[in-house]
Amino acid sequence: MSTLGFRESRKNKDVTLNVTSLIDVLFLLIIFFMLTGTFKRVGELKLELPSSSTSELMKSDDPKSDLELVATVDGRIVVDGAVVAPEELDAKLSEIRSAEPERRVVLKAETDVVHGRVVALLDAVRKAGFPGVSIGTEVQPFAPSGPKGDGGQ
Repeated sequence: MSTLGFRESRKNKDVTLNVTSLIDVLFLLIIFFMLTGTFKRVGELKLELPSSSTSELMKSDDPKSDLELVATVDGRIVVDGAVVAPEELDAKLSEIRSAEPERRVVLKAETDVVHGRVVALLDAVRKAGFPGVSIGTEVQPFAPSGPKGDGGQ
């Protein structure tokens, strides 16, 4: 049958889009960014954490032999009951470490102390060379509460 000058319908032809070159370019860009990107190493403090999910009481022969390092909200640093200026902390810790090399450190910080200050104190203790650091916490007494809604009465 004659088409009488009309073209065939385009519905039957497959239309394809070749994306091979686009994929090649994308892989090259990924490789480029991976090779030229800068990676920042984040420093870390190595702490020995207990393997249990609850706090454990420290087992010490003489609790007074532990060096107590306290950070307060108002910025004071207290070492064994004496307030120490931040710029004198490294010297004070080194002095204590040389006098008593086996002394352990218990770091206590008030609830609202900024995390960065605690990390700075941990770093100072590590620089002084103390064998171990414990994080001091308050032991909360167990107070059973009554059924919900009665206010624990």
